[in-house]
Amino acid sequence: MGLPQELVECIMNILQDNRKALKACSLTCKSMFASTRHLIHQTLRVTNEANQRILTPAEKMRYAQGDHHGLELRFLSFMGERDLLKYARHLDIRMGSRFSPYMIEPHLQHFQSLDRIHTLTVHSYNPLRWCAAYNTYFMQLFPTLTTLVLEFPVGHYRYVLQFVLQFPNLQNLTLDYLRNEAQGWPGILVPPVVSQSPPLRGHLRCTGLSPMNPMWPREFALDLPNGINFRSIEFRGIHWEQGQQILDGCASSLEEFTIQAIGSGEESLPRLISYN
Repeated sequence: MGLPQELVECIMNILQDNRKALKACSLTCKSMFASTRHLIHQTLRVTNEANQRILTPAEKMRYAQGDHHGLELRFLSFMGERDLLKYARHLDIRMGSRFSPYMIEPHLQHFQSLDRIHTLTVHSYNPLRWCAAYNTYFMQLFPTLTTLVLEFPVGHYRYVLQFVLQFPNLQNLTLDYLRNEAQGWPGILVPPVVSQSPPLRGHLRCTGLSPMNPMWPREFALDLPNGINFRSIEFRGIHWEQGQQILDGCASSLEEFTIQAIGSGEESLPRLISYN
């Protein structure tokens, strides 16, 4: 291909959201192959389906017989062995509520090579499985992670915040369908939130909240050490009165507050509107 490499890269960047086109281009020539790899593999989705596709017949037989050790995150090592993890910027883990250090341990070397991730998404995050393993398994994400998305996290919100506040450069936080089990689990003491003072100056989004305690949003805001520094806050699926409690703790940094309350439409409040 006679085009300069800089122009090829410019064209590929235009196509960066079209994975099908990128994959087709990668098969065209060496220059396009080199310019598309980092775009095709910038999002690493670790799912049960992807994992099953790369297991050998012998490994599938072991898995079917109940021997899952080393197999549940085999896809992670599969990508690492092909030197593809270095391109990942968004890590999307969808292994269900069983996702735990036990799964990662056989593939720890490859997991710790994910040191350029800026967005982490975890589906069905269970904080009790990780309370003693943050530093061991997620330390490589501390310098770069700015956005965290937890889908269907379970347990008391303070367990979840303990994980969230480990990332010193975190700015944006999404909690989708958070179930605030106010009493925690039997025999487990709900810990206080330990502040690592991450910036949290971006966007806070919470959806599908089902708090047992009507004061939950207010307590949540107070437990966030720098919660008042969010520039925008979005709540969907809670009562208007609870959303208004969040406003009580917001400083002048808040530029937009959006709430879609139960049984009502959406309202966006500009920065100049305040509640005392």
